[in-house]
Amino acid sequence: MEEPKKKSRLVGKILLRIVLPLLLAIVIGFCVFVWVALSADDAIYTNTDTISDAIGSLQPRVVILDSVDVKTQPTATTCGITAVAVMSNYFNHTGYEAADLMERCSAGDVPDWLQGELADRTIVFHANGSNDAMIRDIHASLCDDKPVLIYFGAPNPYNVPYYDFHGSVVYGMDLDSETILIANVYGYCEEIALVDFLNQMAFAETRKYPFIQRFVLKCTKSMDENMYYLVVD
Repeated sequence: MEEPKKKSRLVGKILLRIVLPLLLAIVIGFCVFVWVALSADDAIYTNTDTISDAIGSLQPRVVILDSVDVKTQPTATTCGITAVAVMSNYFNHTGYEAADLMERCSAGDVPDWLQGELADRTIVFHANGSNDAMIRDIHASLCDDKPVLIYFGAPNPYNVPYYDFHGSVVYGMDLDSETILIANVYGYCEEIALVDFLNQMAFAETRKYPFIQRFVLKCTKSMDENMYYLVVD
């Protein structure tokens, strides 16, 4: 009977002196990694040098689509379908509110809803492209009388003072004053400085986001940057 007891005591000592400290070190290391990752911001654009050459040659300098009608999302999580309602109203003159589309679209997500509403058109999704390409694409689309549905970071009135991942529609661009005009589906039109637009499209300044979203941005790296939908024909 003594031999099994000795073995049990030996196993207990190994667990106590080696395994548990190792597990504790792993947990502490993971916590430190998460803390460091979440406490530091990503690179933040402080000027428009990355696209200055691109915007310098674009004409016309000011392009604004006056007939884009801003809508207000009915709940905290319905920005996507509300942005699709804005696009549907512009192209199809449907007069939809978000609630109308919510009744029609019981499943899917933004790509499905947008293609469903614009069934006779081709929708192209872009992500992780350069700032240069994004500004050129949006400018070209506006010049073709087509607003652009974007996915960016924006101040969240449902969770002040934090930002949220948010869908809205770009309806104008003033390159001389370096501003972007957005039909924000929180219920208002806004002008955003181009440098702020770049940061918000890149989900930079991660400390402005709630903990879970910061974790997604910093640790899982599962969030694309520069996301937008072009209506190409």
